[in-house]
Amino acid sequence: MSDRYGTDYPEDEPIIGGGYAPPAPPPLTPPGQPQYAGTGAGYEDDGEDALDSYEDDEYDEDDYEDDEDSYGYYDEYEDSAPARQPMFYVFVALAALVGGIVVFLLFSLVNNGNGGSPSGGGDTKFAVSIDSPPKDKRVEIGKMEEVIVQASATEAITRFELFVGDKLTDTVTVSETPADNKYRAVMKFTLTARGNYDLMVRVTASSGATKESSKVRVIAIEPVGERPQTIKGKVVADTTLRSGPSETYPESGTLKAGTEVTILGKNKSVDWLLIDSAQGQRWAKRTAIDPLDSLELVPVRDVTPTPAPTQEATSTSIPSPSASASTSPTANPNAPDFVPTNAVLIEGGAKLRVTVQNVSTNAYNGPLVIGVSGDIASSELAIDAKLAGNGGTATVDFEVAPPITTTGKKAVVSVDPKNAVKEAREDNNGATFVLLPPEESPVIVIQTPTVQPSAISITVQNTGGALAATTVTVRVKLGSSVTLEEKSIALAKNQSATFTVARPQGTGEATAEVVINGQVVASAQFTISP
Repeated sequence: MSDRYGTDYPEDEPIIGGGYAPPAPPPLTPPGQPQYAGTGAGYEDDGEDALDSYEDDEYDEDDYEDDEDSYGYYDEYEDSAPARQPMFYVFVALAALVGGIVVFLLFSLVNNGNGGSPSGGGDTKFAVSIDSPPKDKRVEIGKMEEVIVQASATEAITRFELFVGDKLTDTVTVSETPADNKYRAVMKFTLTARGNYDLMVRVTASSGATKESSKVRVIAIEPVGERPQTIKGKVVADTTLRSGPSETYPESGTLKAGTEVTILGKNKSVDWLLIDSAQGQRWAKRTAIDPLDSLELVPVRDVTPTPAPTQEATSTSIPSPSASASTSPTANPNAPDFVPTNAVLIEGGAKLRVTVQNVSTNAYNGPLVIGVSGDIASSELAIDAKLAGNGGTATVDFEVAPPITTTGKKAVVSVDPKNAVKEAREDNNGATFVLLPPEESPVIVIQTPTVQPSAISITVQNTGGALAATTVTVRVKLGSSVTLEEKSIALAKNQSATFTVARPQGTGEATAEVVINGQVVASAQFTISP
């Protein structure tokens, strides 16, 4: 502030740049007129002194105006309040911009993620499932396999895509909507190397919305081929080796858990395996060995010619309507001894076949109750047992619902659970078996025979599980005349073999039959024309 009018201002004089605006200056008095002191800040309260001061100093209007400008009272006071407003609006604008970006991103995320549709299919509802193949199915390398898929949606489906792993393998385009809105497609794939593969099917709707099925794992294996093969296995529990596939054969050594063995073959019921051991070819219980590949690859082997069982099994399982047994009707003075020896899944895991053996030297004929529990619904069946001494066996089948198709399940088998039959031992009537997924059995069919002037060509095909190398006989019957051809073959699933049979004498309705191990496994009628 200028000290033109003196320097002895009060101590509370406001300071330029302070936190409040000073009051307006007093009005100017024209020259020649008396001037009175006011009460505003910066002026003396004594009017008389102020008048003297005015008279002493020459009035200069320009100087006063300059001093007024130097104070800057009006400009500073009027501009100080709006100085903060532009920054406030900048913050508001930035907040609105950020909010808009967040809303746009959220909207885009919801739109793109809804229903798997990149183009507005967010409201489409799907149902997709792979009906075939089942989980963990073994498929042969180089063989074309089919995938059967079913789907439905709230809008038309236009395409099916099959992925093996992350590779697109097959595509089916849909042009018509089924009446029941259930779309079905058959897709194909072929595997080229051993290993585990995940199958997945993706369906696309007309709007572009997509849906993926759950993954189904399949296992690729080497084809069975024409020759018997061997596979490796690992011993999972200490076990006794025998000279034949039964407890009645002599012991021929032991195997320790953790030992790796070579599996050469199996018996027909696949409850014993033929292995290559230090003692030569010996038989071991199937439950004691974990195969490192599919048992479909090894052939069914005949029993080694070394000591055979004392007496062959002669029992036949006859289910009874009630699971009860009376006091032992055996006529022998000495008691039998029942032991459960095997439990295997058959018919795709829908049945459990239990084998019971009489290890006593005494035969038993009469009712016998067998029960199962564990991972299978508890049930009991009574059979009319005919168990010879020294290893006579009986088998009984239990229904399994739902079917068991995976590993890790167990069956607890008990024989004569209520001790209705007096036995030589009562402490060996129960056993626990680890169940393995059922192996598909061979299914042999006959293609239409071709009649030639001197021979008949007959093609047989295996539509089921692998048929290991075995002797197969194809014969033609016409009245009392029979002609045949016999040879050893091995058939993988869907493989076929052709037999040439001499044409029998005569004409008319003839029958072609396929015989394996003495049993007719397939037959077909056809006509031999003149």
